[in-house]
Amino acid sequence: MLLFSVSAGVPVVLVLGAVTGWSHSVIGAPTWASWVIAALAIFIGLPLAWFSTPLGTRSATNLLLKAYRRDGLEYVEQQYLSKLAPYRAGLQLFNLALALDHAGDQDGALVVYRHAADCGSPPAMVNLAYWLSRRGEEDEAREWLRRAVEAGYTRVVPGAGER
Repeated sequence: MLLFSVSAGVPVVLVLGAVTGWSHSVIGAPTWASWVIAALAIFIGLPLAWFSTPLGTRSATNLLLKAYRRDGLEYVEQQYLSKLAPYRAGLQLFNLALALDHAGDQDGALVVYRHAADCGSPPAMVNLAYWLSRRGEEDEAREWLRRAVEAGYTRVVPGAGER
């Protein structure tokens, strides 16, 4: 929500600053520079605000899914995720793996879950453990579950502790 507020709010403030002359008087920017800064803020800020909403997140995942199907995982990681911190890249990869999983591509999902888990995404570690367990690879599945717990993953089981 904070990312959305900042991403949507800054362009509005800069446009108002250019319209009212505030940016010219306060920061000493020429009028043309104020408008260029406002236009750049709109160009960058509003799409960023869109992608920080739930609908925008789905759109980002669909973009990654299309790129994955067209060009493969290595392309997605290089073109879309290489500039992100590893943990954020892991979250994006986790969303991509979920989309593959829901589309019935469990083999592709397993590969992407592994990449996301390697980036430090605890939910990806848990899902990877699930799929490894389903394939009979119990030792590796337990190891990924251990790593997920160490990374701070907690799961509340309904009814746990109630007697």
